Parts: sequence; structure tokens; C-alpha cells
Amino acid sequence: MNYDNDKLPRQLVVLTYDDIDCKRLQLAGDFNGWIPDRNVETRKVNGHWQKVFTAKPGVYEYRLLIDGEWQADPTNTSEIPNDLGGINSLLQVPVHH
Repeated sequence: MNYDNDKLPRQLVVLTYDDIDCKRLQLAGDFNGWIPDRNVETRKVNGHWQKVFTAKPGVYEYRLLIDGEWQADPTNTSEIPNDLGGINSLLQVPVHH
């Protein structure tokens, strides 16, 4: 569900990855024009990756770029086929009042 109200405030989104062992983890999706890590802060805390960004409420498709390899988010079972024959993960950003 995407919300049409442009007046809705952007929400803080924090995605945490505990079990991804890599040197570089990037995030790309509808929320940042599919440009890896554009407007996304990367944190590494106690060996855990965090991706922090803001997005308007709605449902977004995204993928991870793990050490240069595109893949769906292995921690998210909400998925949809993409136009390239692969799978995108789905992220729902709720409305907070």
C-alpha cells in the first residue's frame, strides 16, 4: 500500500543484519532510486550491520548488494519477482502518528 499524501512525514527506518558476513553491504531500492547506499547511513555495531535511512510511508522494493553481488534480503521473507527474473524484497514503512 502506497500512501498518496505527500504531507506524511518521512519515517526513520533501521534494518539490522546479524548474520551477514561480508566486507561491504549496500542497500538499494525504490526509496533511493536504486542507487546503492544513496541517502543510507551504514553502521557496524558489535559485528552487526545496520542500514539507516528515512522514507515516506508505503511499500518499497529493495535488494542488497553484498560484496558486489545483488540478492534479495535473506532476513526478509516478504518478496516479489522483479522484471529481471530475480527476486526483490518488500519493505513496509508504516504511518506513525
